[in-house]
Amino acid sequence: MKQAVLTELADVFRRVEEISEFNTRKVLDSMRRLKVSDAHFKTSTGYAYGDIGRDKLDEIFADIFQAEAALVRTQFVSGTHALATALFGVLRPGDELVSLTGTPYDTLQTVIGSGRGSLKEFRSACRRSRKIPSCTVGAQLCRVRSTIRRE
Repeated sequence: MKQAVLTELADVFRRVEEISEFNTRKVLDSMRRLKVSDAHFKTSTGYAYGDIGRDKLDEIFADIFQAEAALVRTQFVSGTHALATALFGVLRPGDELVSLTGTPYDTLQTVIGSGRGSLKEFRSACRRSRKIPSCTVGAQLCRVRSTIRRE
């Protein structure tokens, strides 16, 4: 029975291996391109001043995900924590956050608008639009543009 299951799932396992190899290659290529060396793996003061390893890790993630920049920290304990950090970093009093996919999930709602330390307390508003239906990218962009308020 065990062999039958392994045989049946062989294609799935093969695909997982292909994805793993592809992603490993992306990471190694990025590390080569960004010239990661043993110096980047040495300890730092712990105060994050001049921590070349931490800075290089941010560069690697930005490169791999084709992002403008990245902030990679073990101190982010959840996705909500990472999102809250980003939102508090970019939203200013009077700014508006528009949720294009309906009501944000429960833990993000506490960040956005209830309780001490929320975005609402800092005078940043959150508005929900109706959920954008699955349709062409062009139609979705038109809906996004019509949802955003112009100053």
